[in-house]
Amino acid sequence: MSQLNSFLRIPALVLRQRIRPLSRIGLFEEDTVRLRVWLQDIDFNVHLNNSRYLSFMDYGRVHSWAATGILDITVRRGWKPLAGSISITYRRSLGFLKPFDLATRTVCWDDKWFYQEHIFRSSEGLSAIAWVKVLFRGKEGNIPPQQIVDMIQPGAVSPPVSIAFEQWNALVRDKLQAGA
Repeated sequence: MSQLNSFLRIPALVLRQRIRPLSRIGLFEEDTVRLRVWLQDIDFNVHLNNSRYLSFMDYGRVHSWAATGILDITVRRGWKPLAGSISITYRRSLGFLKPFDLATRTVCWDDKWFYQEHIFRSSEGLSAIAWVKVLFRGKEGNIPPQQIVDMIQPGAVSPPVSIAFEQWNALVRDKLQAGA
């Protein structure tokens, strides 16, 4: 039951896109979904479990890709999304039965990664904020983000990758080299 996002919600969204697609939004627009903390989402502190934030973020990204047109292109071509790194900061708990909004937006991209932001908000304000870097991989290997962007919004150019994302990438590289 705790994998509702992975086994029911995400495939249902993919199917829905074929029957009655979501309204399109621009590549850099924020896509917001309204959600609620259910029994299968809580931990012993009776608030949203840390791992469930990541599951909700998976759903938020797929929903955002559906709204921008990325989902249709990647599904048709058999390209699979792979998260490379996630950084999340928690501000306020989301308690049992608490409704919340999850806003997802594409911030920028480079030669390999899409950088996306997730913001969890409840009636009390900011609950958590996260960055995720995601790539798409097909049989031919990694798909450059610009190739995908050109299919949905020709001529769109990424804002520069921020210093914060560059520092994040450097930190991840250092961790990986130290652990090798």
